[in-house]
Amino acid sequence: MHRILVVEDTPAFAEALERTLALEGHHVLLATRAQEALARAAHEPPDLVVLDLGLPDRDGFHVLRELRGRGNECPVLILSARSLESDKVEGFRLGADDYVTKPFGALELLARISALLRRAQRSAAATAVSLTSRPAGAGSLRPLADDELRERFGLTDRQITVAWQIAEGCTNAEIASRLGLSFYTVRNHTEQLMGKLGVSNRSAVARVLHAPV
Repeated sequence: MHRILVVEDTPAFAEALERTLALEGHHVLLATRAQEALARAAHEPPDLVVLDLGLPDRDGFHVLRELRGRGNECPVLILSARSLESDKVEGFRLGADDYVTKPFGALELLARISALLRRAQRSAAATAVSLTSRPAGAGSLRPLADDELRERFGLTDRQITVAWQIAEGCTNAEIASRLGLSFYTVRNHTEQLMGKLGVSNRSAVARVLHAPV
């Protein structure tokens, strides 16, 4: 059973999400405001967050920014009526893992949630293996900030967004779907950013995006 925090202020949507996720065997936490969501995430750390952007006190971007700022790296799926590309790009820039626009299909939403949970489990397992195999005295790593990526490698904002998606293990098709771009546009961005980073394969992108602490 996974603990999923649903941040949604529209009662009909919140109830439908809670019912759908509960039927799949998940334990659902509900929050209708940004501050409530952050408090619940702090006291009952979720395995995944389903996040609406239009909240009554602060928008969902504030919640996402605060979660990542506090070191919470659980998957976040934005579920919003906002369909502008700029909103999607901002969500991914702040650390969202997926973006679904309303209205949505329940089966697609469940499939996306399952995929995110599987990816998080694989990532946790890989991290555990990496830590146990790291040589004694080896330092830890930190993700480079957007400004550092611009200055060091000359990446554009779009290339930075695509680079982090690649680092998560996303394919070009998945990135295109997330950002609302064509497959060929994403492929072009990928080729350009890999050239700027000086890497020859996708698996090397994640290593370049992190620096020793």
